[in-house]
Amino acid sequence: MVPLVLLAWAVPVSAHAPSVASGNELPATAQVLEDPTLSRAIGATIASPGEVDWYRMDLGAGDPLVVEMTAPDAAGGIAARFTILGPGLPAPVGEAVALAEQVGAAGSQAWAPEGEPDRTNHAGLGFLEYGGVRTQAPATGTYWIAVAAVEAGSTGKYVLAPGVREAFGPGDLVGYASLAGFFADPWPPDSGLPGWVPIAIVGALIIAGTAALAAASVLLRRRSRQPQSAVSGGSQDRPSQ
Repeated sequence: MVPLVLLAWAVPVSAHAPSVASGNELPATAQVLEDPTLSRAIGATIASPGEVDWYRMDLGAGDPLVVEMTAPDAAGGIAARFTILGPGLPAPVGEAVALAEQVGAAGSQAWAPEGEPDRTNHAGLGFLEYGGVRTQAPATGTYWIAVAAVEAGSTGKYVLAPGVREAFGPGDLVGYASLAGFFADPWPPDSGLPGWVPIAIVGALIIAGTAALAAASVLLRRRSRQPQSAVSGGSQDRPSQ
């Protein structure tokens, strides 16, 4: 069991709540950010030309509205842009008009990367950091993030980084394994299983092994506190032959 514990804690804990998103190509199936303050690293893919990925979160007036765009510094990494839609933002213009109509949003703020990205490394993964929007929600309500490729017709992987509150615990180990597999997956994808599937299974086994070791440690401590007669099964009370 010891190697499992060592392997579990070998995963860097500085990463931001990692996960992989899919199936969010429509507002109705948008990825919901239940805690919009939590700093995240969400791996996702523009899988077909013209695809738009959707994310949704509820904010109060004055809450941090932070959305940054990165990409894997690996095969398939793509420059992506996004549009924030919600109350209190400027009136939609251009293509944002159609996006706002899809979700019934009154305002929008579009963002696209400029210049070359910064290359960084977090938790053993290489990222291309493009920047993003760091402001406050102007009003209380539902905000949407619509992500698309910068170059029309392009496909590939990006990593959305919303939120500001950094937190990472043992429960995020599977998410980290999934994100690492997402980075390692070939692009264009092959016909086999996504690379993150076996890695996620290994992550789950790590967590299960760590939990089992912790439970066994608790049981041993409880047994060590019991009276000797209870531990020995009452052998001292046996009648003499």
